[in-house]
Amino acid sequence: MIGLIHQLDKFERKCVKPVIGSVVYCDLFSNLASHSGIYIGSNQIVHLNGKGQVEMVSPERFTAGTTASTIHVSCCGEKPVGSNIASNRAKKKLNTSRKYNLLFDNCHQFVAGCLTGDFDGNANNFLWILEMTMEEQINFNNWRPWRF
Repeated sequence: MIGLIHQLDKFERKCVKPVIGSVVYCDLFSNLASHSGIYIGSNQIVHLNGKGQVEMVSPERFTAGTTASTIHVSCCGEKPVGSNIASNRAKKKLNTSRKYNLLFDNCHQFVAGCLTGDFDGNANNFLWILEMTMEEQINFNNWRPWRF
């Protein structure tokens, strides 16, 4: 029992809370795909949903309908990183819609648009490509779990 408590304590210390403009993601379908968004503060995330609508949701709604048990937060080392500019761009896109396509116009491309300002011309259609953009834009180098 003590070993389990120690493991839980280690997990708790590795958890972070996102900062304004952090990129967040959760797994879909047992790690076969992922879903991303931008944390804008006050426990709210802006994301492009599967219907092509840009909406603001709670962490619980962000993971609803997925197999995710954790939301991951963009970090540099142990500290969460984000961008106020990305947060502002995400908020400006609220209540707009796009022609959602799982491969060609998806949540990762929306998040890359929030980071770069290029919503239509970027090719960040997979999380691993988005991670390269994050390295350049917000000094990202790893993910840490968020206990919301």
